[in-house]
This record gives sequence, C-alpha cells and structure tokens, in this order.
Amino acid sequence: MIPMPPLPARRSLFRQSLLVRLSTMFALGGLLVATILLIGNRVLDDAKLRLEDTVVRQVQPLAATHRLQALSNELRALELELPSAHDVFALSQYAERMRSGIEAMTAELAPFLTTLAATRPDDARRLEKHWLNYREDVEEIISLAATMNLAAVKSITSTRTRTRTAHAAISSILRELVSTTEHAATEAYVQAREEQQQQQRFFVTLSLGGFLFLAAVLVVFARSLSRRLRALRDAASRLAAGEDREPIAISGDDEISDLGRAFNTMQDMVVSRERSLRTAQEELEDRVTQRTRALATANARLWMLSQAVEQNPIGVLIANADRRVEYANAAYVRVTGRPADTLLASALPEPADREQSRAVDAEFRAALQTGGDWDGERRSRRPDGSEYWEHLRLVTMRNEHGAPAHMLLMREDISERRSQEEKVAYQAYYDNLTALPNRTLALDRLQQATGRASRDGTMCAVMFIDLDNFKQINDTLGHVAGDELLCQAAARLRSVIRAEDTVARLGGDEFLIILGIAKASDADAAASKIIQTFTPPFQIEGREFIASPSIGVSLYPNDGSEPAVLLRNADLAMYEAKDAGRNTFRFFNQQIHDDSVARMEMERELRGALERGELQVYFQPLVAARDGRLVGAEALLRWTHPVLGRVPPDRFIPIAEQSGLIVSIGNWVLDQACSHAAQWREACGGEFVMAVNVSPRQFANAGLVDTIKACVERYAIPRKQLEIEVTEGLLIRNPGEVREAMLALEAAGVTVALDDFGTGYSSLSYLRAFPFHTIKIDRSFIRDLSEDAEDCALVVAAIRMARALGLRVVAEGVETEVQSRFLARQESDVLQGYLFGPPVPAEDFAVDWVQNPTRGAFSS
Repeated sequence: MIPMPPLPARRSLFRQSLLVRLSTMFALGGLLVATILLIGNRVLDDAKLRLEDTVVRQVQPLAATHRLQALSNELRALELELPSAHDVFALSQYAERMRSGIEAMTAELAPFLTTLAATRPDDARRLEKHWLNYREDVEEIISLAATMNLAAVKSITSTRTRTRTAHAAISSILRELVSTTEHAATEAYVQAREEQQQQQRFFVTLSLGGFLFLAAVLVVFARSLSRRLRALRDAASRLAAGEDREPIAISGDDEISDLGRAFNTMQDMVVSRERSLRTAQEELEDRVTQRTRALATANARLWMLSQAVEQNPIGVLIANADRRVEYANAAYVRVTGRPADTLLASALPEPADREQSRAVDAEFRAALQTGGDWDGERRSRRPDGSEYWEHLRLVTMRNEHGAPAHMLLMREDISERRSQEEKVAYQAYYDNLTALPNRTLALDRLQQATGRASRDGTMCAVMFIDLDNFKQINDTLGHVAGDELLCQAAARLRSVIRAEDTVARLGGDEFLIILGIAKASDADAAASKIIQTFTPPFQIEGREFIASPSIGVSLYPNDGSEPAVLLRNADLAMYEAKDAGRNTFRFFNQQIHDDSVARMEMERELRGALERGELQVYFQPLVAARDGRLVGAEALLRWTHPVLGRVPPDRFIPIAEQSGLIVSIGNWVLDQACSHAAQWREACGGEFVMAVNVSPRQFANAGLVDTIKACVERYAIPRKQLEIEVTEGLLIRNPGEVREAMLALEAAGVTVALDDFGTGYSSLSYLRAFPFHTIKIDRSFIRDLSEDAEDCALVVAAIRMARALGLRVVAEGVETEVQSRFLARQESDVLQGYLFGPPVPAEDFAVDWVQNPTRGAFSS
C-alpha cells in the first residue's frame, strides 16, 4: 500500500520568496549605481563650469588687448603713409580712414579701461593719458589733411616727437598687459585642470567602492543559493543510483525549502513503489518461464515451415490484409534482384517493355483490389538493367470466417524457357544474317500496317530497296565481304526509320521498309533520308566501297490494298529507279506499270529492228576549235519504227543494254561507222577521226576487243582515227578487266575517250589509272558558259588539267558563237554541237561536210 504524502508545512507570515529577494537586491544595486552616476555628473559639471569661467576671465581681456594693438598699429601705419601721398586729393581719403580708426579705437578702449582700472589702475591711467595725447595729434593731422595742406602734414609728422612717443607708450603698455594676461591665464588653467583631475579621482574611487560593495552582496547571496541547490542535486543523484535515501535538511522559508520538502515526499513514494514493483516482477518472471517453454515447442514447428518456404526455389512474398508486405524469402529477392517491397501494390518491378506489360499489370492490380486469385507472365527488368521473364501467381489466404487475412505472391524466373520459345520463333520469322524480319514476318507486318492505316484513315508506304553494285562486291571480295556489306546496310536502314516502322530483308540484296505515314510527302522525305544515309562509303576489309540504294515506293491505299500487290508495285517502281540512273527513288503509278508493259513491247520490237532495217547510224560533225575545219564525226544510233515513229535513244538504248541486244547492235554500229570513215577519210585529206560509243554491256562481252580489231583491219583505219567513247559508269565495274581491254585497244591504235567528263565522282582518279587519249566535257557545263561563272571556272580547269596530262579535249553541246570563241580561247581542241550541225544520216553528212570540210571555218 502506497503511503499518503505528508501535509505541507505551515508558511511564515513574513515569508520572503526568492523573486522578492532578487528584486530587492537588484533595486538596491540600481539605486547605488544611480547615486554614483548622479554624484559623478555633479562633480563633472562643477569642474566644467570652473574651467569655462577661467577661460572666459582670462581669454576675453587677452583678446581685447590684441584688438587694441591691431587698431593702434593700423592708425600708426596710416599716419606714416599720409606724408608720402603725392596726390592732394588722396589726403581726404586718408583723413577719413584715420578718423574711422580713432572712433573704433575710442569705442574699443573705453570698456577696456574700465575693466583694467578695477585690477591695475596705474596702467589704466597711463594708457588713457597717452591715448589722449596721441589722439589730439592725430586729429590735428586729420584736420590739415582735410584742408589738403600737404606741406603742413609732412611738417607735423616729421618734426613732432610727441606723436611717436605717445604711440610707443601705448604699444608698450599693451604688450605688457598681453604678457601679464597670458601668464595669469596659464596659471588659472593649470589650477582648473588640477581641480578637475582631483574631482575625477574622487568619482572613480567612489564608483569602485560602490561596485565592490554590490559585488560582495551578490557573492554572499549566490553562495547561499548554490549551497542549498547542491544539497538538492546530491539527494536526487543518490535517489537515482539507489544509494542511501536519507531526507535532506530543510533551511529557510522560500521556494527552495518548498522544493526540498516536495523532494523528501517524492523519495518516500518512490521507495514504496519499488517494493511493489519487485513483488510484481517476481510473479511475471514465473509466467514468462511457463510461456517460454510453450513458445519453444511452437517455434520448432514454425522453423520447419519457414525453412520449407525460405529454401523454396520459387519466390514467395506474404502480405497482410492491408497489402503491407510481412515476409519475402531469399528466392524472391534473387528473382527480382532487389529487396522486398513494403507494399504489395509496388511489387511489380520496372517492365522491360511498358507496352507489352500494360495489360498484364492491369490484370494484376485488378486482382489485388478485388482479392481474387490470378496468374500471368511478364517481362521485367532488375535494378542492374538485366531483363528476365517471370511467372507470377497471386493467391488470397482467408481466415476461419472467410475474410481475406493474407495475400501470397509467388514469382518464378522462366527466362530460360521463354528464351527457347523465342529462339524457335526467331528462326521462323527473322533473317539469321542481319537480324531483320524475313519475308514471312514482313508480309505479316505489312498486313497489320495496312489494317491499321485503314482503321485510322492514314496511309502506309512500302519501300522496295535494292543495293546497286552489290553483285560486283560480292563476286570480287567473296561472300564474307558481301555478308558484311548486307549487315552494314541493314544497320543504316534501321538508323533512319522509327521504332514503330519495319525494315526487313527479303533475300539477297533486297530490303523492304514499311512506314506508317500521314501523307505521301512523308515517304518522299524518308526515301531521301535513306539515300543520304548511303552516301558515305562502306568500310569492308580495310577498303571503301560505294553501294547506293535504288528505291521503289508504293502507297496504301493508292497503289493497292493487298500486301502482294503493294510489294509487286514497289518492285516495279524500284526498277524504274534503276533505269533513272540508280541511287534514287521512284513512286509507283499506273504510268510505271504501263511503262513496264511498253518496255516489254519495245524490247520485243527492238529484237527484229536490225533485221527489218529500222536502225540507222547518224553522224554529228567534230570541228577544230582553232579554225572550224572538219576533223571527224561521232556515230550515233537512231531507230525509226513504222508505228512508234522516231524512238528517242534514251528510251530504247537502256532497253537494249538490259536485254543484251546492245552487243549485236553495237557491233553493227561499229561496222557502219568504220565503213563510212574509210570512205570519207580521203576526201578530208587523210585525217578523219570516227568516234563510236560503247556501252558497259559491250565491254562485259569478252569478244569486244577482237571485234574492234577486226573492223580496224577490215577498213584499214589508220592509228588514232578510231576513238571508242566510254562513260565513267564502266570504270566502276571490274576496273582491272576494263583497263586491260583499253590497253589492248591502245596497242591496236584505237584511242579511248572519257565521255560526259565531270558528271561523275571519280573522273580525276581514273584519268591517271586508265589510258585515255581524250576527254569530252559534258554539255551541261557548256550550256551556261556565258551566264555561270562557276561553269566557266570548271571548264577552264578541265582544259588546263587535260593539257597538263597530255589529253585531247572535246567540248560537247556548243550552240552559240560566244561558247565557241570562249572554248577556242581556252585552247580546246575539238568542238561539237548544234552550232555546227545536228546528227544527220550518212548521205547528208557526206554532202554537207565531207564534200565541204571547211563549212564550219570561222571568219577572221
């Protein structure tokens, strides 16, 4: 039983609290300080007044004496200057100034004499006497000066000694007074300072004594207060340490004594409660011992179950009904790669693919909210960046009343199983070399893209891409280099399309790109970007190669609604791009389809054109730039069809090259040209150069050199009078074989000209690598010679370079006299163009030029 605390002791009637004592002490201390400050202020004011009185009594007479000296000296100076005045009219001015000086001196001297008479009467009488004498003499001088009697003034000032004596006596008395006054002032000031210092010492002594008394009172009070507080502190420390708990002695009748009584009461209560707590502790220890034995048995069973969960290879996480995580085994942490979450709602790690995981995550959260069971698969990402597939299963555990009590989340890493499944699927739908989708997957993606475009009301672009020059690189360097080129090309294609679009490999060097677009111009921009991406050379086995793309584009729904139709139309457009010179793109349209049909029809017609006599060889004159004389001709093929009419060469010659007909037709053109050259040579004086174009397809024919040699021998063509013209495109294909063929022709006396010089990218390097004799500057540079300074500079540079390399220069497309004269001045060798004549049949050429070789001669 806890004893009741004792009643508080009765307080004294005259009890003083600590606050009252401290307030009284500080009030007395403040009163003491105020008294000391008041006394000190009174002492300092008294010293100040005495010092000011001394200064006033001594300094004012001294100042007056100095003023009198100044006035006396000024009068004396005027008196002495007066005789030296040369102008009688100035005497009145001096007289006026001296009269003013006397009045000022008289006014200043009167109070001074009164003050001086009180302390030094003898000096006052002497000073007054001398002043009256001096004043009388000066007034007489002033009256004479007023009458302008200069002679009398000079006589008085020079002969009268009383004036000088009076002034000297005044000055002497004033100096004596100044000396005496200064000495008295110094003594008075020193005495005042000593009295002031005595008063200051008295004030300091008084202040120090007062403060020492106040400090002593405070020390005595503080020691008393500290002693009583220490007694309380020591008693509290003993109580906390459980040591001797004797009551503390109470002294005084204030708040500290009240605190001591309350502490003694509290100490008695603590001792009583400790006894009660020891009894309760003994009873609790007995109960704990019993419970410990029961818990040991239960723990053994729990340990067995926990080990079964902890060592399970499947990750297990348990959360309570509030979805707060209570447990996660080691496998759970190992699968996710991160510590267990505190909330079940955040148990899903970062997805590897947000789009694919969105539906799975939504199902998981829905099951979590409703408390239902769920399982699914998901691709996730660990904190270290590694990705994995996992199988998740969510189970709700219910209590005996059927209410959700806990939720169990199990997750298993199924990456290896999914990897095997994906590997099988990958091999079925992806190209093993470039890792791009294959034809099967590309057609499926195209089906999806057209369906999406149909639903959204947008468009879809199909790009069929073929690599130019791939066969040459593959055949020259081998399949390993060809595979490397395909991989690099695939990487470039992937780099220029969006993630949602598709780039696929159809086979060989053919690629397919599927784009979702809003308008046709988007496909135009994408194709331009692809061509630009292929501009840098490919680095293969330490060498650089150019492999440009030819791109055909078809659009959904404009060019077809079925994937097969879109693919076919893009393929047709790709061939149109190749016909346009490669390294470009073309959109499919009905015209392309019609052109394809027309091309096949034209090829069919062209196959019998030679036998039917529809082909002709036309000749365009070549004239000397210096004088316009005929020096040769260029043989040009023309086709006149009975139905189609005159077919342009740029339409049927590419078809002849693609079909291989160009070999037989070219051989026929060569024979015709050599035949006419033999006929016209004699008429032209034995010098006549026949130029014949040879296509790359003809050069690919192994018998070309033999055919040319046979023509030369058959028609006895002299050396350097048959010239074979080739384009730069030929030099890119099998350059080694082409060079050997050109050397063989050179040995046979046949020269080789580089046609369309300046339009390609490798002209300069090939001029040194191949045995050319002539360069033909392309007509595109000649056309704007009179208007474009850059074209002029390029033509001049080409002629200078050819001259330095020892090559003959032929300028094509000359149409004006300005162009002709400019090229002649730049030392071009031969000119060709409509200025001199268009291509004409052999009969017309013989009449117009062979019979008149000076037809194009220039007038001087």
